[in-house]
Amino acid sequence: MSSGQDGQDIDPERTTSSGDWWQGPVHDRPAPNPIPPPNPLPRPNPPVSGPNPYVSAPNPYSSGPNPYVPGPSPYASGPNPTPPMANSYGTGPAPFPATSPPPGNYPPPPGDRGRLWLLAGIGALVVAIVAIVATVVVMRDSGSTPSPTALPASTTKPVTTAPATTTPSSTLTPRIPGYQVVVPKDLKAAWDIPKDWTIDPSTTTYGTDADHLAAAGFSEEGVDYCPNNVRTNMFLSTSDISDATAAATDVGAHAARLGWSTRTSSQAGTPQPLDAGDNTLHGTFLETTGAFTAPTGCATTFSVYTFAVSAGPTNGSLVLVIVADTGVDRSVTPDFARKLFASFRLL
Repeated sequence: MSSGQDGQDIDPERTTSSGDWWQGPVHDRPAPNPIPPPNPLPRPNPPVSGPNPYVSAPNPYSSGPNPYVPGPSPYASGPNPTPPMANSYGTGPAPFPATSPPPGNYPPPPGDRGRLWLLAGIGALVVAIVAIVATVVVMRDSGSTPSPTALPASTTKPVTTAPATTTPSSTLTPRIPGYQVVVPKDLKAAWDIPKDWTIDPSTTTYGTDADHLAAAGFSEEGVDYCPNNVRTNMFLSTSDISDATAAATDVGAHAARLGWSTRTSSQAGTPQPLDAGDNTLHGTFLETTGAFTAPTGCATTFSVYTFAVSAGPTNGSLVLVIVADTGVDRSVTPDFARKLFASFRLL
């Protein structure tokens, strides 16, 4: 059945006034979410009238008399039994005022400088020991062959008309002004003696053929100062003992036995340190003294001065020796012996 509008065009502009007919019935669309009301502004609490629930009450800690009544202090004031001490760090001028270093180049710090000196000293010591060892070896080798032997200083000497053997002193400059320098043949060693002492290079041992000491750089003084006696001899010898003090003692006792066969006493003195060769050689000085029976006009006491320098733990020692009659004019004293020994050096 027709609704009476069949065949009629529907004009969308004339159907409804909303213009959204194509969306379906209005009641079928969901309603939009309502907009929440704005947050209400804070409001003051309404005043409440009535009695104060927090009624004041009396203070349980009411004031009253002080139970702690003041009295005399048990720590009464008085003089301090321990008076105050002065401040040891008081103010005042500094005992060591600061100074500014001078401008320019500065030397190495003390530690470095000390190390350099130590290294230099060790190097010099090594060189000295090598030279001492070489000297000992040469003297031992040269002492193995027969050689002329010097008679001890106070032993009667055979009378001879031959002149004494004299060798010009070395061209080296003496350490003691006005003296001459002894340089033994084939040895790198030297020492000074007075100008009037005689150098005898032909003598290479001291003593007798059966018992003697090796002798290099042999010299003598005071020949025939009393009949057939010599006042002083000096020479370089060796010892198999490496300890310098023991070597000086041993060689001193040996020389005393060789030099004074009529001795009545002999004793070693106190060993003393002695430096030579511009302080590069450190050795031991020792005086061995004694008495002996002698002809009229000769000395009756003697001294053997020894200066020993060790050549190392197993190489023995070099020993410079002076054998001398004492108690007479121009006899060698301990101080004079030290002076000659101090001029000993290695070349």
